[in-house]
Amino acid sequence: MKKALGILSLTAVVGLAACGGAEEVPEENGATGDDGVEDDTEDTEETADADEDDVWAEIQEEGTLVVGTSGTYAPVTFYEGDDLTGFDVELVRAIGEELGVEVEFSTMDFDGILPALRNGQIHMAANDFAITEERQETFELTEPYKFSYGSAIVRAEDADRFESARDLEGVPVALGSLTSNYAQFAENIGADGTAYDGGVEAILRDVVNENQDAYLNDYLVLQRTLEGFDDDRLAIAEDVKYHATESVMMMRQGNTGLKEVIDEAIATLHENGTIAELSEEFYGEDASEPVDTDDIVTLEGE
Repeated sequence: MKKALGILSLTAVVGLAACGGAEEVPEENGATGDDGVEDDTEDTEETADADEDDVWAEIQEEGTLVVGTSGTYAPVTFYEGDDLTGFDVELVRAIGEELGVEVEFSTMDFDGILPALRNGQIHMAANDFAITEERQETFELTEPYKFSYGSAIVRAEDADRFESARDLEGVPVALGSLTSNYAQFAENIGADGTAYDGGVEAILRDVVNENQDAYLNDYLVLQRTLEGFDDDRLAIAEDVKYHATESVMMMRQGNTGLKEVIDEAIATLHENGTIAELSEEFYGEDASEPVDTDDIVTLEGE
């Protein structure tokens, strides 16, 4: 199994949401809102009815599962040289092995993944997507395989300033995307959010230079981000915990046969320790079990 580098390249780490995880609003690494596509519910339902029992059979016949991912969100999905890797990527490969099919990854802009899934260009989406009510209504979601929550990178001197995620109210915060769970939380909590499209290095420099007071993202991703940036002027605000997330992969609505076999594979990989092993490799700790939500502020800021 491919091993991740101890220090992840910052050029591969971007502040999108999984992801989640991975994971946008709706996106990722995930939250609320639409998926950037027109409301074609009737057409989708008709197509879903036709495809419901056929997709998995087609995949078996062709021998290939096509999976959409961004390739730009370390440690979830990123490139080491020419090789695509990451927690979600290697988990999908392990699922393919369990199912006896080859996995073909289709990398694309994050905002294009779910439209590509809706349009039938890919069989499954894997990018640290968090469970949301809208996604549950629009797609088939696997059982969750990764559990985390949102946090923040701040200046080390301010680490004790934030005793709760609620202390972000009125604070200028950096975001990787305005369509992320983290952007949604920033809005709900009353933070002053700014989205960046130039990568995480620009975000962290602005936090160091006091242009922003915090960078919001998944706690596990932020840990790896700090390792890559290697600047002791920055730290994670350990008491900032919000929006407990459960990450899933997604299929088109109605593809229940495919969902069933993917869920069975995920259950097997959970039971045999593969998911725990991969999360230790890419996140530095076991993220395969639900987190304690007692001290975690909800996405709504409650």
